[in-house]
Amino acid sequence: MASSKSEINLITSLDSAAIIGHGRILSFLEKAVRGDRLAHAYLFVGPEHVGKMAVARQLAAAVLGAETPLDRHPDFLVVGRGCDAKTGKLHADIVLDQVHVLRGWLARGSMMGGWKAVVIDGAQFLNKEAANALLKNLEEPRERTLIILLSEAADDTFPTIRSRCQIMTFGRVATAEISRALVAQGLQAEKAELWARLAAGCPGKALAFARDPEAFRSMAARRELLLNLPEAEITDRWAILERSVPAKLPFNEAVLRASETLDLLAELLRDALLAAHGRQDRLTHIDVQERLAAWPAKLGAKKIGAVLQEISDAKRLLAENVNPRAVLESLALSF
Repeated sequence: MASSKSEINLITSLDSAAIIGHGRILSFLEKAVRGDRLAHAYLFVGPEHVGKMAVARQLAAAVLGAETPLDRHPDFLVVGRGCDAKTGKLHADIVLDQVHVLRGWLARGSMMGGWKAVVIDGAQFLNKEAANALLKNLEEPRERTLIILLSEAADDTFPTIRSRCQIMTFGRVATAEISRALVAQGLQAEKAELWARLAAGCPGKALAFARDPEAFRSMAARRELLLNLPEAEITDRWAILERSVPAKLPFNEAVLRASETLDLLAELLRDALLAAHGRQDRLTHIDVQERLAAWPAKLGAKKIGAVLQEISDAKRLLAENVNPRAVLESLALSF
């Protein structure tokens, strides 16, 4: 049975350590629940790993009463891109059949006699048919039904979808706040500071570094390749970037890898400019700051600015489904 509203506390219920930052959003949602003003649909927007899913799960757990572990709760569902049965790779879209299953699930009554809650992870991946099918549930929601959609940007979702949701924007979390949370979870202070810096305001990244050493090693290996770009000849630059997107990757996986490479390169370039201006306090990749400090002399501040613009353009091309390897090849020419 669902908890009464007077018993719900989003900030202290369940595993509050899973959420770092976003106190303002949590407070707003808690007041909405307590005041019986909870919207039927929310669109949570913000960078990957910033905490959207953690807050979505916390909200769902609160309205469901979540005495049962959330992932086994019969009135909770997560919908995302499916996986290819042979390759294990994610499909490019959330498709119509998935939304039909979701609508059937929503049409049935609550198993526990209370709320039903669904999280759509990656609302930007809803294809046109799936988005149109979902509209019926957003326009005529059943009572005590909560739909939470997650996306990196509101503009990445169909206008018809976002206009029927209450939009909540998740900003990046302060480095000091992430660091304090990691220390509170038992991490040594110096390492907590490094992980927090490398997270670039996204607590999920810091938690991944803290919990899985391989996550840091993987990032560091990709970063090491990129650190060699300024001194490399043009053919070597392409070879460096190409290693992040092997030729046989499925298209959607190649897009993801290329996007991650572009984001990492943009972080390094911004750090190079900050280091050149003595702003070490704002660096993300503080553990390689000496190497980055040499970039402005090799490339020039104007060239770094131009490459950052090229990266922004490249991200747009990826979003328009341009071949990821062609996008990176073009970027190699911009150095």
